[in-house]
Amino acid sequence: MWFDNALGKEKIEFMFGGELSLQSVEVSSFSFERFSDVTFQFYSRNIPSSYPEKWSKSKFNALILVITFGGIIELDVKGNGIGFICSPEISSSESHSEIKICSNQLYINCKSKFVTIESITRYLDERWE
Repeated sequence: MWFDNALGKEKIEFMFGGELSLQSVEVSSFSFERFSDVTFQFYSRNIPSSYPEKWSKSKFNALILVITFGGIIELDVKGNGIGFICSPEISSSESHSEIKICSNQLYINCKSKFVTIESITRYLDERWE
């Protein structure tokens, strides 16, 4: 899985039973910050079949996933927009992590020393109701 070597992978294992797809997610934002980190925020309508019971107390129809690629080794960005649906390719090993996003609006290839799953939260997106 894309998160096997990610820092914070326990969030996916405990919250969703080890299931979290990045197919057809919306690129909400990305930023190059701190000490050479690239942070991505994705909206996903792909809600795993298992999720925290406490989430059932409030209505939601999407997830917000924030992941950071830290210690950038290589970064190539071309394009002019976000807010599109894509299926990012993420690979992670003990030595490095990489994300590739290819769309008509944006191309990103980012290779880093590691990837961190910062947060996964429920979200009610009015566009999808």
